Amino acid sequence: MNYRMLFIISLLTLVVGVGGILFMPTGDSSSAGEGGVALSETEKKPEKLITLAELKRDIKAGSLLQVEDYSLTEIKVTEDNPLTNNDLTDVLALSKFKTLQGHLVAENLKSGSLLSPSTVISPNDSRFLLSSLDTKQEIAFRVYLKPTERYILDTLRSGDYVSVYNQKIAYRAREESIDKNSLIKIINKLLVLQVNVFQVLDENNDSVKKQDELAGEYIGYISLKVNAKQAKMFYELEKDSKLIVLPSVDEAESSNNRGVFIRKLRGNKS
Repeated sequence: MNYRMLFIISLLTLVVGVGGILFMPTGDSSSAGEGGVALSETEKKPEKLITLAELKRDIKAGSLLQVEDYSLTEIKVTEDNPLTNNDLTDVLALSKFKTLQGHLVAENLKSGSLLSPSTVISPNDSRFLLSSLDTKQEIAFRVYLKPTERYILDTLRSGDYVSVYNQKIAYRAREESIDKNSLIKIINKLLVLQVNVFQVLDENNDSVKKQDELAGEYIGYISLKVNAKQAKMFYELEKDSKLIVLPSVDEAESSNNRGVFIRKLRGNKS
């Protein structure tokens, strides 16, 4: 009887031992479980769509960006990704043309660098003008525009290049009559720093004020980057002269088209 009891106890012990070995969890399955939890936690992190701008060439501090200087890319990243520091979505949203053209680069950057809100200065920023000029020899020269020149405000943007012409009314002394307008180029390829449209004064709202003393006669102005010599040329013009601003073109093309353009202004289609 005692032997039978010992046999049964030994058999049960053996069965329990073998079962424990077979069903014991392995280290691999534990690691897999931990990895699955970590992966699940990563997937739960919120994501956002960001816009990155990568430079295609070296840019010096104080330069104005052109559209060919950079490439834009939209990607999705987690909100804690370091690339969010280079997100330019808000900067582009404030731009009239939704580009970085005309934005000033605040520091020297190499080709392949990513721009960030801290390295670009908008033309509407109070730091923009002084940061884009060598104040010892350059100024921001304003050309005021009348309602008939609205097309200039609608088409030009910061970073564009323009040519400035002098439109002068000639008088015939003998006949005492006014001759047709003549258009003479003064300076070619001046950099546009700012394009500013005056706000309309709201008489019912005291908080809205005129931004410029000439806002009644003009609808806005463009600021051009000129040196002292170029500024002197403007101030030496006769009082009846009128400045005309047109997009800058290559000298070869300008030479071929100048005669045709002036004839059209004079009303001669031939």
